[in-house]
Amino acid sequence: MAASEWLRTFLAIYRTGSVSAGAERRGLSQPAASQQLASLERQIGRPLFTRTPRGVEPTRRGRELHTQVADSLDRLEQVLVGLDGGAAPDPDPVLRFGSDHDTLALLERGELDLAVTSVTPTRRSVVATPIGTKRFVLVSAPGSAPPSPLESVGALGAWLAGRAGVAYSAELPLTRRFWLSTLGRPFAGDLRLVAPDLRAVAAAVEHGLGCSLLPDFACADGLARGTMVEVHPVARDAPSEPWFACTRVADGDRAPLHRLADLLAGPPFRG
Repeated sequence: MAASEWLRTFLAIYRTGSVSAGAERRGLSQPAASQQLASLERQIGRPLFTRTPRGVEPTRRGRELHTQVADSLDRLEQVLVGLDGGAAPDPDPVLRFGSDHDTLALLERGELDLAVTSVTPTRRSVVATPIGTKRFVLVSAPGSAPPSPLESVGALGAWLAGRAGVAYSAELPLTRRFWLSTLGRPFAGDLRLVAPDLRAVAAAVEHGLGCSLLPDFACADGLARGTMVEVHPVARDAPSEPWFACTRVADGDRAPLHRLADLLAGPPFRG
């Protein structure tokens, strides 16, 4: 039984990239998890991880052991949990929305298996795979659009000044960059609503709360239905953003995550 406990702790540490996070996943104290890992390494006769300032990274022997035991332990986990109270089962799959910073932190702690972000992670325990580019469309409700097409970017800037707007973030990183780089002036809109969910932002635009610079996939349905319209074509001028599928380095041999990243590289993420 001791060997199976050591292996379960090894697997938790491997997947979280940290002894403390692995201990938390197993319901153990950090010293207990460290002791179990040390016992397993003594039994095998080789180190399974190298310690780093940000956690642990598997050695070649650690990766080999993970390949040997991961599938079997995953299948036995529910049975083992039923036989003893030493660990909680992995939670059901969960989809979460949040900022790049928050989702990367959850990923590093092992609470997420994959995070889709617009930034490359600086954490050594996380690797990012490019999956596409998101482009932006300036949209409003039909009744809030200019009465006639705007003839220039300068006219667009004048029309947007003081205009009600809806955004995903109060900091407006992309919108402010759009105003400076494309319109040539500081942001001068009237921010009426901030909603950290693109679906909520799109719905607010459709209900006439203000205009917004939205990724094309977030407004495609509204444009097709006619519940929102493009204020002015800016896709070629507005800054685009890359998409990355981020996973833990320790999960590099988990085939389902690679398949998911491949699926994400299709619409709507493909630019």
